[in-house]
This record gives sequence, structure tokens and C-alpha cells, in this order.
Amino acid sequence: MYGLYDADGILRFSCQDREACMAYAELFDMTSVECLFMPFPEGGLQKAKDRYRKHREVNNN
Repeated sequence: MYGLYDADGILRFSCQDREACMAYAELFDMTSVECLFMPFPEGGLQKAKDRYRKHREVNNN
């Protein structure tokens, strides 16, 4: 499962197909600065949200 998050940490799109997530980002012209594409870790969506939150904290410092 893959998820695409925007710069505010909101899950914009999720699916089981990596190419579909990339196509969504291209469709809405989301650059790599505006979004984060990542596979969901085992354990589900909450762990993915926690990882994203940590990623944002590191990049904001």
C-alpha cells in the first residue's frame, strides 16, 4: 500500500499501485517539495502518519 501526502501532512491519495500514486501527483502537478510519496509500513496507516510527522519535524528544523 502506498500513500501520497501533501505539504500539510494530509493524505491525498492511497492505493496498492505505486504508479497510480505517481500519476496522481503528476495529474495535480505536485512537485517533490509539495508532497511525500511513501509505502505504508507494516502495521498500517498510523505508523505511516507517525513517520511522516517525524519527517516533517526534521525538515522544519
